[in-house]
Amino acid sequence: MEAFSSIECFVRSAEVGSFAEAARRLGLTPAAVGKSVAKLETRVGVRLFQRSTRRLTLTEAGRLFLAEVADSLQTIQNLSLIHI
Repeated sequence: MEAFSSIECFVRSAEVGSFAEAARRLGLTPAAVGKSVAKLETRVGVRLFQRSTRRLTLTEAGRLFLAEVADSLQTIQNLSLIHI
C-alpha cells in the first residue's frame, strides 16, 4: 500500500507543481509528500522531479512515468468509490 501512496503523492505533486499544495490536498505534511516521492524515485531508480527552492518540475523520466500511472491511479480511485 505504501507504493500506491507514493504514486498518489507523485501524481498530485506533478498536477499542482508543488509538494506543499499536494500535501494540503492529500491531508499530509509537505515533508511527508517529499519523502514519499523520494522513496518512489529510489524504488523506480530515476529522478522524477527537478527540484529547486522555487520550482518543482518533472524530468523527462517523470513525464513518462506520469503518463504511465496517472490514468491507472484515477481508475483505482474511482473503483474504491464503488461499493461492491
